[in-house]
Amino acid sequence: ATDLWHVKKVNPQAMVHLTEKPVELAVRAIQYSSTPGENVLDLFGGSGSTLIGCEQTDRRAFLMELDQAYCDVIVQRWEQFTGRKAERIPSEQPQIEAEAEVTA
Repeated sequence: ATDLWHVKKVNPQAMVHLTEKPVELAVRAIQYSSTPGENVLDLFGGSGSTLIGCEQTDRRAFLMELDQAYCDVIVQRWEQFTGRKAERIPSEQPQIEAEAEVTA
């Protein structure tokens, strides 16, 4: 069986991430692969489309994003969508800074 989804692209002038996906696309994937109340994991948070899709479909979203600037974008989009203020919950684990070492 094959599914073909026709989803309107994000307006390039309104994009907040280079590879931003429409929330509608995230919603369809979320609805096909989970039920309300379940957890959804997105290891490439990007612009937060999965988080918004989870809000719309009553799922619990867990996102990871390496770029701090896009973490801020995700939080801002969520706050705008929900009208609520995000709260940072401090971790009990020490923050580990990743260091890259290049050898020739």
